[in-house]
Amino acid sequence: MDGMNMDMGGMDMTSEGMFTSTNRGIAQNYWYGIVVAIGCFVLARVVSTLQRCERLQKRFFAGKSVPSRPSTLLARTHATVIAIMREMTYPQPVYFVGTISRYFTPLPLGRWIIITIYWTVLLIFLWSDTVLRPDDPMYAYKWEKVGFRAAWVTVAQIPSLYLLSMKFSPLTFLTGISYERINWLHRWAARTVFLTAILHWSFFLREWWLADFVELEIQMMPMVRWGFGAFGILAWMIISGFGFFRARAYEIFVAQHIASAAVFLWLLYCHVPAYNRSYVWASVAFFAFDFTTRIVWSFWRNIHLRGRLPRIGYSARLECLPGEVVRLQINDVGFRWNAGQHAFICIPRLRPFELHPFTIANAAQPRDARAKQQKFTMLIKARSGFTRSLYRAAACANKGDCVFTVFLSGPWGAPPKLHHYDTVVMIACSTGASFAVPLVDDLVHNPGCVRSITLHWIIRHEDHFARCEQELHGLIATAKECALQLRVCVHVTQGMNRGLQTVRCMVSEDEGEFRSALFRHTLAESVSMTSSTSSADETKLLSYNQQAASLDKVYGCRPTVDSMIRPPVEAALGETAVVVCGGLSITAQARNSAAGLSDERAVHKGTNAEGIYLFTESYGW
Repeated sequence: MDGMNMDMGGMDMTSEGMFTSTNRGIAQNYWYGIVVAIGCFVLARVVSTLQRCERLQKRFFAGKSVPSRPSTLLARTHATVIAIMREMTYPQPVYFVGTISRYFTPLPLGRWIIITIYWTVLLIFLWSDTVLRPDDPMYAYKWEKVGFRAAWVTVAQIPSLYLLSMKFSPLTFLTGISYERINWLHRWAARTVFLTAILHWSFFLREWWLADFVELEIQMMPMVRWGFGAFGILAWMIISGFGFFRARAYEIFVAQHIASAAVFLWLLYCHVPAYNRSYVWASVAFFAFDFTTRIVWSFWRNIHLRGRLPRIGYSARLECLPGEVVRLQINDVGFRWNAGQHAFICIPRLRPFELHPFTIANAAQPRDARAKQQKFTMLIKARSGFTRSLYRAAACANKGDCVFTVFLSGPWGAPPKLHHYDTVVMIACSTGASFAVPLVDDLVHNPGCVRSITLHWIIRHEDHFARCEQELHGLIATAKECALQLRVCVHVTQGMNRGLQTVRCMVSEDEGEFRSALFRHTLAESVSMTSSTSSADETKLLSYNQQAASLDKVYGCRPTVDSMIRPPVEAALGETAVVVCGGLSITAQARNSAAGLSDERAVHKGTNAEGIYLFTESYGW
């Protein structure tokens, strides 16, 4: 009891406790660590940007060198380090594909490494100089010391939760990493805060229980009640944010999650002493800035003051495509976007209070004074909720119904920059083509260093090919004109009809070996595996690059990921970029295949094998 009374000031709203000075330093060190981590990612972005610029400049001397192949000792050392890091971080050995079990899929190894480092640092902050021995003069405060330390560590993390949830995020501006690609870290950071909060109140509760002081403490200290309220809200946000619940009722999840985040800050403000509220105010600042900027951005996108009459929103036409897919098209978009970005759409006539993200399925037109208005297309698979309502509306629209007014928010996302690679491999499943095809379109019209592009599109039925048929034929024609090697392979896994080329089920392991041998034979004695080539090699290389573009259809079973990635990787003259858009199964297989292939070929470890960069895009996040 004496210890409780002596340190009661530590739980007062204004006065500081005896552990405050040390704990404040711990909280500051946490943010110093965050700044250092962000600095590392910024440095990596700078190095990557410089490398990309260097390669794009070298492309003008492509006759004498391969731009994406490291030529100096420093470049080779950097490539070796990157290859080792990729082999360590890409794999995802365990994954589940069941209806419920898929939500329990472990993270890829790279994300586990980040989480492990984060947890290790927090454990050091929590337990350094907090466990007291019986002979210590402060032993009477052994419970409070841990409780206060955990409180500071917990509240110091709160701003990072709101920072990681922002769409208009300083992290994206500094590191180039889009908000949806760090959303997993937001969830795991919240779970970590939940655990440190348990450590905070459990140590205080233990002391109160030993002193038979629990009920009196709750009555005397209103901040305790506010604290348990904040903890309850945090627990609710973590439970409701579990993937299964998000997928079942996404609109409800978003609405209640935003409301819960606001209530949580209010309860935390009431709980935290005045001398430690700077972290709460920082969280409020992140929260307010993000939503204010979103609202202003949305108004700017959807209010059109030019022309004779001001108008609000965009006029969109809907069209039903095979496979219960809706094509949404707007012909008068006045802004540009990068291939692979997405946008949120709202259709008040269908569901006025819902905003959903979808990938922009076409690349922006080239900059031209005469082409200020862009054509904007989305391919939306009908499932349930909003997408099902959209499909029904499209069915009516095809019968002569009026066009729909659409409100846009975006564009969002930071898709991969692929122009500085030698070979690009795209793998898309079903509507994943809406992500892959615009990237191919962008590369065909502005190839940069790219010599070879391979697109694998996996669909169930041949009539699904109509979704992107016109675009793909146009890309093939353009690739032939500019002598760019473009191979498009459409894998039809169910049913069979007439196609451009009908080949039955050549997707086994033997087929993969056959394609690898074919690619290697094509390049045999064509290009030396050094940084420069002879004049004879240049002629053969030119012949290789001028091979006709092709579009094939393969009927039968689903191809293996390795059979799609291995041949172009083994035929590459420089670094290869592999981009995969699909469900959890194919992205996990691509991770394992890319890491295994890099290790098998000993990329940049004394061999002539070139690097493999992997970018995966999954449905939802």
